[in-house]
Amino acid sequence: MKSSFTVGHLFGIPVKIHVSLLIILPFFAWAFGSNIIYLTENTDIARRQLLLNPYLLGFIMAVILFISILLHELAHSLVARTKDVETTDITLMLFGGLANIEEISKDPKDEMKIAASGPLTSLVLGVISYFVGTYAPNFILEDLRLVIVYTGQLNIFLAIFNLLPAFPSDGGRILRALIAQRTSFRRATEIASRVGKVFAWIFGIFGFISGNFLLVFIAFFIYIGASQEHQFSNIKSALSNLKVKDLMTAEVKTVPANMSVHRLIEKMFNDKHSGFPVLRDDKVVGIVTMEDAQKIPQDEYSNTPVQTIMNKDIHSVKAEDELYEAFKLLFQKDIGRLLVMEADELKGIITRSDVMTGIRVRELENINGEENE
Repeated sequence: MKSSFTVGHLFGIPVKIHVSLLIILPFFAWAFGSNIIYLTENTDIARRQLLLNPYLLGFIMAVILFISILLHELAHSLVARTKDVETTDITLMLFGGLANIEEISKDPKDEMKIAASGPLTSLVLGVISYFVGTYAPNFILEDLRLVIVYTGQLNIFLAIFNLLPAFPSDGGRILRALIAQRTSFRRATEIASRVGKVFAWIFGIFGFISGNFLLVFIAFFIYIGASQEHQFSNIKSALSNLKVKDLMTAEVKTVPANMSVHRLIEKMFNDKHSGFPVLRDDKVVGIVTMEDAQKIPQDEYSNTPVQTIMNKDIHSVKAEDELYEAFKLLFQKDIGRLLVMEADELKGIITRSDVMTGIRVRELENINGEENE
């Protein structure tokens, strides 16, 4: 989601737009505009009664579609908040929207409520819009009536499509929650992922045969999403009962803020480290990596202090935190290392390699355990 930008906040939740939405929006506007005659055939609105240009109407419909998706994702976020699960942001993109919920509740009933809230919101919005548009007074402009009616139809379709058990869609998450009430969360994720992949193959084959390549793309993303959810479930299981202190490096090598970049590069070469915490008066003020050094020309290395290029945005965890929390933060922020802090005191450092080592060790333990049984 690096190619996203924030456009505002709703209930304190950042709303972002991915650049892919800006690419697909004109396509939707063209598709809706080109099919105005077909759309009017599904209502009692005659094409000649419309005042606006078909493509302008198509653009309005496309924008309202993504507003509807935003409301769908907002419903997920607000219900999640009632379950003490926070949402980092909501991103609108190529194939709809994504509420970046930090972690679904461990209670299957809570997950079911969170997952079902989106389709339910779309269904209610769809039914209301459809009947308002269908039974609107005669003095209402037919253009407006067409937009309201079709908004209703789109939201009803959105609700039905999301309820398909194609994990990791809402329907797939509801399926996992139902299964998780009878077995482990990991096993439920595995079963739901397999069902999601079956739906992905069905969508993909049908889309290829019918020439609907949008459906093929949707199938691709469902398949990838199901695979990733299964993988993250396995990782979470592997890292269970491990804490940050179990794998962190306690003896941390640091660099002073006034060290030159030239000496920093030498230290990286000698110590075989690609990043260091930066100290000023024994206090951590930033972190510097090889990537930071590469941002300036080599002929400036000798005259540039580390504090000029360091990253002041410090991401940290505590020694007693679950290792899985460190794993999530490393990949969410796309960084290579986390500082282990207690108050303002540096206690250690944990890298992405440390976490992956923990995963591999646990996998080997599980394999050996199965062989010994």
